[in-house]
Amino acid sequence: MGNQEPGIMDYVHLRGVEIIHQIQHTFRHHVDLMQILTRVGDPRYAFLIYFPLAYCLHRATGTRVLWIACLSEWLNGVLKWILHGQRPYWWINEVKLHDNVLNIPSLEQYSLTCETGPGSPSGHAMVTSAVLYSIGTSFMKHGIQQAKAVERVLVWVSFTVVLVAVNVSRLFIATHFPHQVVAGSLTGILLAEVVKHEHTSGLTFKHYAIWCIVLVIGVCVTYFGISILSLDPLWSLTLAKKWCANPEWVHPDTTPFFAFTRDVSSLLGFGAGISLRNNMKTTVDIGMGQKLVYVTLSLTLTMVVENFKIPSTSPVFYVIGFVKFNIMMIGIVFVIPYLVFTNKKKKN
Repeated sequence: MGNQEPGIMDYVHLRGVEIIHQIQHTFRHHVDLMQILTRVGDPRYAFLIYFPLAYCLHRATGTRVLWIACLSEWLNGVLKWILHGQRPYWWINEVKLHDNVLNIPSLEQYSLTCETGPGSPSGHAMVTSAVLYSIGTSFMKHGIQQAKAVERVLVWVSFTVVLVAVNVSRLFIATHFPHQVVAGSLTGILLAEVVKHEHTSGLTFKHYAIWCIVLVIGVCVTYFGISILSLDPLWSLTLAKKWCANPEWVHPDTTPFFAFTRDVSSLLGFGAGISLRNNMKTTVDIGMGQKLVYVTLSLTLTMVVENFKIPSTSPVFYVIGFVKFNIMMIGIVFVIPYLVFTNKKKKN
């Protein structure tokens, strides 16, 4: 920037800021709703809510949802490092600091604005679209096979409404540009469409362990590849700390590293849970009543684990995060079913 002519991306960002400014003005009296909507699309809820619900009610669907959540979040983090995308809340300040030519409107910041990873593509949009698309296609395959066309249309209308609402909320809080949420949504749907044709129900712990190794190697190759090119993989964290209106809004669990930790930990814990469950031979059919108990206990476990907060200054922040999601997955896949199914066997 400076004395240089603005490039194409500068104009894309500028038009995006103008759209965000208009959205903030339009929904200025609905801040709480916008923040609720952005929480609905938080990738962590794919693990804390959507996966347990799907898995407890239909095991094959839940397994696919977990794979979709992990792969979409992992791929999103890698793409963010590679694409080096800006976020509106810091971009406008950087431009104002170095360029006196562009006329840029000011944007409001909120408690969920200051995410620390690069901005493109949107993780909320990508993970949400991938997970909900997977749930929707599974629901139509297993839940409403004989349904009328209007019911199928209702499923996709609901999917579209939720996804658009999440995307608008991401623009409202100035954490993404429009093109980033569009890219995230389309990429998530495409990934879900690819993965839905893969058979994930018959995988063993060995498969999960191998995939975890592949994901870790992919992260390392990307990280060191960027470093070799003399680029800083943590550049976005620096800008987040620099331009966030409130330092308390900068959370390390929004970094790509924490997302990668959650993905690998969840897959490894899920695989371990399957191995334990198969060794204990606890697989039995249960009725809807027991499934509702299963859902309740699983969601309770995920909320307890989530509310165990780790000090961001702790040197073992990522280690404890890894352990948290391991425990959660083993609890959902093995511990809770073992207790419920064992009681069922005794009664029969």
